[in-house]
Amino acid sequence: MNPGKGFQKVLPCLFILIILSGGMTSALLAIEPKEILTRSLEAQFGLDFEGIKKTEFRLPGRSYTTTTRIIRQEPDFTYTTTLAPARLKRWIALDDGEFRIWHIRGSNKFEFFPSENSPEAKEIKRKSLNLKFINYKISRLLDSYILARPVYVISLIPRNSGNPRRKIWIDKKTYLPLKEEDYNWRGELISSSFYTEIHFDRRFSKEKFYRDFPQRPRKKVFSQERFLSLKDLRRKIRFPVFFPQYLPAGYEFQEAVLLFKGRAVKLTYTNGLGVICLFQMAPRGYPETIFKDFEGAHPLVWKKGGRTFLLMADISRKELIKIKQSVK
Repeated sequence: MNPGKGFQKVLPCLFILIILSGGMTSALLAIEPKEILTRSLEAQFGLDFEGIKKTEFRLPGRSYTTTTRIIRQEPDFTYTTTLAPARLKRWIALDDGEFRIWHIRGSNKFEFFPSENSPEAKEIKRKSLNLKFINYKISRLLDSYILARPVYVISLIPRNSGNPRRKIWIDKKTYLPLKEEDYNWRGELISSSFYTEIHFDRRFSKEKFYRDFPQRPRKKVFSQERFLSLKDLRRKIRFPVFFPQYLPAGYEFQEAVLLFKGRAVKLTYTNGLGVICLFQMAPRGYPETIFKDFEGAHPLVWKKGGRTFLLMADISRKELIKIKQSVK
């Protein structure tokens, strides 16, 4: 037998084995999309960066775009200033993990809100991520680039029809989402946010940002109070609260927020991505002109027992009506 000919016969088999072995190794090393989302959530609490972010919103009959400068310092500090449009350029926000302040430069107008970086806010985000894993089919698409940085591209498609979906571009090195697109239950693009500039590992003196706010004692009194359990809400609220007895598949209670010094309440339910909000106002709770803020969102508004209700969600009108009819 000619050894050379024998080797030539074996060579193709060895080549195939090498190819298969490489593919198996790649599959073992490939990171799962759920793990990417988990790392992305945690990374948002532990990064230092400065970026310019552009956000486009599409509402029925109109659309608008905002541009913001975001400075983030771990573990819980965020400073945001609006760059565009011109009419909003004086708006700034500061969140230090205890509370969040909105302020209009050159005025004494500012408002306190619960922190979006607080332990409670982080708990809400983690629970929301777990609901995404249950209610959405999560897929990793072809990798891409944003700002010349390699990114994972993740798709979230609802398991139950009639719900919104999302597409996310996540930086491979830091796991920060660099771009997001949200689609309504009809599959229409309703918002898109993306960084036009991003710089990591930048540190700033926090005191320089506090100087943008009025020099007056800042009482830590929130314009809103957040409750993660209905039991805690019932102990605090001054009027009877109505709750929906029907929710679309996959939705769970997320939080309750007291508004206008306890004269109104907002109940929020989510499936991880989709959100259902039910506002209810006690008699003489607050002027109904606040509902102008929801113009274009097509909420359901009604009165019952002297109270005013507002229900809104990115779901079909039929489902919205079913929820309204179940509120007791």
